[in-house]
Amino acid sequence: MKIAFVGKGGSGKSSTSWAVIQSFVEKGRNVLAVDADHNMDLTSLFNLDFEKIPLMYKTDSQFSANVQKENNSPWSSILGSKDLDKIQFSVFPDDIYTKSITTNLNDKLKLITVGLGDPEALYSGKCAHGLSNPLKYYLGLLEEKDSMVVVDSVAGVDMVNFGLFSGIDAMICVVEPHINSIKVYKQIKEIARKTGLPLYIIINKPRHNDFYIQLQSQEKNILGEIPVDEAIINYDFKNIQEKTKEQLNKIISNIENISKINNRELLKSFHKEKSKFE
Repeated sequence: MKIAFVGKGGSGKSSTSWAVIQSFVEKGRNVLAVDADHNMDLTSLFNLDFEKIPLMYKTDSQFSANVQKENNSPWSSILGSKDLDKIQFSVFPDDIYTKSITTNLNDKLKLITVGLGDPEALYSGKCAHGLSNPLKYYLGLLEEKDSMVVVDSVAGVDMVNFGLFSGIDAMICVVEPHINSIKVYKQIKEIARKTGLPLYIIINKPRHNDFYIQLQSQEKNILGEIPVDEAIINYDFKNIQEKTKEQLNKIISNIENISKINNRELLKSFHKEKSKFE
């Protein structure tokens, strides 16, 4: 299962990603975590120094060689390769490319850091889209089997609109009961509707206001909610409250019940639709 956490900046995507990842690991699941945010918060939450670990954005040429992409061809040409069905990445165990870009945190948890916040990336002249292209196609061509792939993404709608997650099984929008957070969710929801990518909600820091009532009454795709918890704020998983643990167990159970989709076909479909507007 491949999922990506999306939503408004500051809504709690990284905290939710971290808590869900920890919950899956505690349950005994293998997890590949992907830090695709400029802030690289997920990397920090696992007490890693991005200057001392591999960064995916630096592997353009290595990735291109793996997917048989010619140097000057557009990235979407990967999808037209006559050998596309033979191109596959794997995790637990890793293929050679995956091994080169992952940091092993324990026997159940690996991390890929895209590295968008690296100063070299920020001043490279490439936009975040160009730097994220390897991840976009890697996700679509990754065979995770029974492992979980959890992506902590860039805030807002830009990367969703770019199709960064068109090769996964579902996006999960972290929504606070706040007008701006709900506004971004609705924007993402419209893109998901157009592209056919399943979208779900986790309500973060629920408050029983009108926005909360609106979410509960109008949205049928809520996986659960994460209450305010000092242990989550302090990233202290061992001391989270019982009600928080109950909600996290509900959330990961609901995630496990999401149906897998044909990631390659959805990736192709996204680019086919996008090409109509180019």
